[in-house]
Amino acid sequence: MHPTITVVTAADDAYQPQAEVLARSLALSQTAPTHLTVLGTGWTSAQESRLAEAGLGRLEVEVIEPIDPRAAQVPVLRHGFPPAATYSVLAAELSQFDGERRIVYLDADTIVREPLHEIVAREMTSPVAAVADAHIAMMGMPSMWRPWREEGVDPTAPYLNTGVMVIDVDLWRTRGVTDDVFRLLSKYPLPCVDQDALNLLLAGSFDRLEPRWNLMPYHLMRLLRTSDLVEDVDVLDDAIANPGIIHYHRSFLGKPWQIGCTHPGRGLWRTLARDLGWRRRSVSVRDLVRNAGARAVGMSSLDPCAERLANLAWTDSLTG
Repeated sequence: MHPTITVVTAADDAYQPQAEVLARSLALSQTAPTHLTVLGTGWTSAQESRLAEAGLGRLEVEVIEPIDPRAAQVPVLRHGFPPAATYSVLAAELSQFDGERRIVYLDADTIVREPLHEIVAREMTSPVAAVADAHIAMMGMPSMWRPWREEGVDPTAPYLNTGVMVIDVDLWRTRGVTDDVFRLLSKYPLPCVDQDALNLLLAGSFDRLEPRWNLMPYHLMRLLRTSDLVEDVDVLDDAIANPGIIHYHRSFLGKPWQIGCTHPGRGLWRTLARDLGWRRRSVSVRDLVRNAGARAVGMSSLDPCAERLANLAWTDSLTG
């Protein structure tokens, strides 16, 4: 028997459906005992009960409201970004995880198809193991400004995506990662908030996970994918054909809980949502127009391997 897998996600009460789908995917895919902690605000006892039920009795589930005075000093959090934008870097410092060796942080818009003990058990030399971002593969990619020059960071250093991270708790705490991230967030108006700050701090020195452990929408889009600069093509093909974790972050493909989503893996998410009683889909006119425009000019054209995602079913990966 593998040791308990400790999973952390960030989800306020408005993200309840996504948190439940993530919990159900963990319940179906994990062979080791698994503990899921949701960091978020606004949850009622009834919502927490539904979340626990989503785990099918196979997960230990709890909801914690993280309160940290350092967040009040972050300018972007005072101008539109929710406090949850910092929860990923608060997790390793929480007293609930004293004595933990590793925690797995997952964004709530992910689903897990395979056991996580493989990535948790790996040797680590950095506080973080993660996948290089599919769209911003290197620090100096010009899609958004980030102060790599000001911080003396090599612009060709790989840039990680924080949607899936294995965190070595001792290394994180010993190196004071959370304090340094908040220092950078207070110093610069970073467009990707915690993700930018963590990348500036690590400067490419993170343990690399294969992209199949965080398959992002931009891995699927040939014209907007830059991860070819840091990943072998066969590794990318394997990630698309056989993902261990699928990450449905914002992109021109839309999200599976939205009307108009064209993500080829939307059926996997929606199957779980239906089982949980979530059938209503949201609509964003802005996203519909933007995504339709991207399709019209070919910006969101898919890698041929992406078609395989549409044929994946939960029975392809269930372990019992």
